[in-house]
Amino acid sequence: MKRHLLDKSSLFLIAIVAVVVAVSLAFFLILRTNRIDEAIKGDRIINILIVLERDGKPVATELFLYYASTGRGAFLDIPGETGLIIKSMNRVDRIDAVYKPDDPTPYVSEVAGLVDAELPYYIVCNGEQFRRLVDLLDGLSVFIPNPVDAQSGDSRVLLPSGAVTLDGDKMAAYGLFPLPDEPENDRIERRQKMIQALFRKIGDREEYVSRKDMFPHLYRNIRTNIDRESLRRLFMEFARLDVDRIVMQKTTGVTTKVDGKELLDPLWDGELVKDIVKQTLNALASSDTFSVEDKIFRIEILNGTDARGLAKKTADIFQSFGYEVVSVENAERQDYENTTIFDRFGNDGAAGTIAGVIRCTETKTGSYEGRQDSIADFQILLGKDFNGRYCDY
Repeated sequence: MKRHLLDKSSLFLIAIVAVVVAVSLAFFLILRTNRIDEAIKGDRIINILIVLERDGKPVATELFLYYASTGRGAFLDIPGETGLIIKSMNRVDRIDAVYKPDDPTPYVSEVAGLVDAELPYYIVCNGEQFRRLVDLLDGLSVFIPNPVDAQSGDSRVLLPSGAVTLDGDKMAAYGLFPLPDEPENDRIERRQKMIQALFRKIGDREEYVSRKDMFPHLYRNIRTNIDRESLRRLFMEFARLDVDRIVMQKTTGVTTKVDGKELLDPLWDGELVKDIVKQTLNALASSDTFSVEDKIFRIEILNGTDARGLAKKTADIFQSFGYEVVSVENAERQDYENTTIFDRFGNDGAAGTIAGVIRCTETKTGSYEGRQDSIADFQILLGKDFNGRYCDY
């Protein structure tokens, strides 16, 4: 009988095949892991970049931060015109210059660098996908403060003011197209409210959304790096998300022109947006009920120095953190040494959070002299110790 012996090359080939099979199996098991469920069970904050497209470019980019243990979340708007040094292009350009509809990962990486946070997940919808998604959910309910006369492609869309439920076509026209003479802050708020309405509807219809005969249709209208079962788990989590208390924040800066393009230069060389994300992440995970406010506090900023424009720059900072600045004025004097937070209603926790934005250590209960009739919840008196970003003691 002839004996068949395996030579060394055959054994080596078998070993290679075994390694490939083992690696493939391990990779398959990793892919099957429900990453969202693991993040929730591991008590980790989930960071997701949400992008709505029109004509192959982002018209809305929202960083969504969610902490399941508290059911709290936050949005941070990232304008497409945000300017930064794009290393892959070796030039200063708009952040959306790297965006590719078929591969959003370079864009996600640039946003991650901008906010200095890991962004493991993204969700992308173009206009047609968004329309179908809204229709599958039987429309979205939003509040429109003023009647809308919008142009959606070749169609004109008229929408009444008030609380309305819009189908996919009308919601896309309202959310994805510019409105005439609309201030930038209103545009950001409108699109954040639209995504908030989408999350609310998904949460309200959790059982319907997670049905085996429905979820695949929803999944087909979303481009994401989240696998199907993990996304289903995320949608189920939206039933626990405190949608009405999502904190709305934005990236602010100064508009400049570079090579003929208008760019938004983030305040303080981008450090402000990083601070917003860090403080928000800490706040979402905190047991302090005032870390992420239950209401949007109204703030009055008073310049107590001779530095021109200081109050306006400070207003930009607080608006970035989601506060409503109701007044920006000069104080009674311009020779105050120390910055002071006036807590008009004795809300110590919120006062501490507000003071932390600019690292102010002096707070007082009551109103600033001569301004007892202010509608603000807090008054910030800027002193000479304030360098435009922090109080420097």
